[in-house]
Amino acid sequence: MAFKNSKIYSVIYGKCPRCHEGDLFLNKNAYKLENWDKMHENCPSCGLRYEIEPGFFQGAMYVSYAFGVALSVGVVIINFLIEFNPLYYFISNTLALLLFAPLLFRWSRALYLNIFIKFDKQYNSLKHKV
Repeated sequence: MAFKNSKIYSVIYGKCPRCHEGDLFLNKNAYKLENWDKMHENCPSCGLRYEIEPGFFQGAMYVSYAFGVALSVGVVIINFLIEFNPLYYFISNTLALLLFAPLLFRWSRALYLNIFIKFDKQYNSLKHKV
């Protein structure tokens, strides 16, 4: 799959940004309430340490904010296409943000990590040869 070598793959599926094989999160299901937000300290596959420095993922809050704004803009566009009613917008936006909160949390952390760490195809192929 050629898509596997892209950063989008790593973000959507919650994979290690360096090898695209190890999982970022302990639990693959974002909606399973037990450990939905817990991450591995290191990649189970290549050993990459995910938290580069203490408080590293605080920067992911900005990414999460951008995702939340994009989702809210999408909800307002849908409301305008149907028929804009401020009450319906408020309810639908609140529900959308609550429904997508676990995914937005995970995607923001994965994207933030992918900004600082590059996919290393050679590292990945060397690991399998050894």
